[in-house]
Amino acid sequence: MNDYKNIIIGAGAAGLFLSALLNNRNTLVLEKNPYPGKKLNITGKGRCNITNNCSKEDIFLEIFTNEKFVYSAISDFDNKMTVDFFNDRNLKTKVERGGRIFPISDRARDVTDCLYKNNECIFKFNKCVKKIEKFGEKFIILTDKEKYTCENLVVATGGLSYPTTGSTGDGYEFLKSFGHTIIEPKPALVGVETDSKFKEKLMGISLKNIEFKLIRKRKVIKSEFGEALFTHYGLSGPTILRLSPFVKKGDVLSLDLKPALSDEKLQNRIQRDLDEASTKMIKNSLNHLLLSNMVEPILELSNIDMGKNSNIITKEERQRLSNVIKNMKFNVTARRPINEAIITDGGVKVSEINPKTMESKLVDNLFVIGELLDVAANTGGYNLQIAFSTAYKAYLYLEG
Repeated sequence: MNDYKNIIIGAGAAGLFLSALLNNRNTLVLEKNPYPGKKLNITGKGRCNITNNCSKEDIFLEIFTNEKFVYSAISDFDNKMTVDFFNDRNLKTKVERGGRIFPISDRARDVTDCLYKNNECIFKFNKCVKKIEKFGEKFIILTDKEKYTCENLVVATGGLSYPTTGSTGDGYEFLKSFGHTIIEPKPALVGVETDSKFKEKLMGISLKNIEFKLIRKRKVIKSEFGEALFTHYGLSGPTILRLSPFVKKGDVLSLDLKPALSDEKLQNRIQRDLDEASTKMIKNSLNHLLLSNMVEPILELSNIDMGKNSNIITKEERQRLSNVIKNMKFNVTARRPINEAIITDGGVKVSEINPKTMESKLVDNLFVIGELLDVAANTGGYNLQIAFSTAYKAYLYLEG
């Protein structure tokens, strides 16, 4: 039999979660990959940060695209309910730095198994949907060789990030064919390319307890404190990923290597280090203050002769050095490509979707959930929470 009450296209985070909630033989899940949760299995570096332990109110502060649209969904199914859902199914969890919640096992596959194993829905893998049509009250779904029909169709195919996991934008085309507007998908939570001449010298350096400010037309747009990484193309790491959705070509990223120190305290610290190494060249006197690989680029930016002895560094030079340490500038040339992004910013226009049911306002009994929607949030478990909450909203309607 190829006729079902519900068909879900996509066995990723949102589709799997909805199937686990429905848990009945009247629901078919079509997945183009040979197994479920291919992208879910690699999230959180293979550990799967399922949600965050913050307050419900703080979740909305972490959503940077269309947070009002998911207010109802997250209010009905919040992060506490997500933890309870998995705990009740014998997947124990733990809270780590930043409130991030992971399975105790540190295995993302255990999250997938929790949703997939003992699931009564019908799963068919290696099924690439080619076309969707609607005749009367029925949807017709065509794959390479089969035809399926259903009363309710849920599209949960994800965005464009990690295309090797199957997120190749199929859902956008399906929904455009039904008249839906697609907000241009853009890379979010991704590395940033810069034009710094020090890329080769800095590449591979990992920074902690630093602050990046995003500056546009001399105005600070946003700032992030934490960790960062220098790469062959420019900058990456948690602070950069969180700033990346707001970054535009021509912006400046200003790095403060010592945000805990005021300029005065930093200059006193520099003077103390120079005094203790007074007979050494300055390039060999700052290794307690700076990572060794950063000393030469910072001295060059400060216009200080690297071979100059520490005991003859002037007050003006100390000031320049302090200025660079507190404000090392990187000119943004681009975000990295979308296939490197953790998530996609953009997708189905949310004004065309009912936020209380996730049903299309254009086509009855057509539902859209997860990353396919034009909703995006920071790292820390918030995007998976959106996937679970939007799936729950669809479930309430489908079971009602």
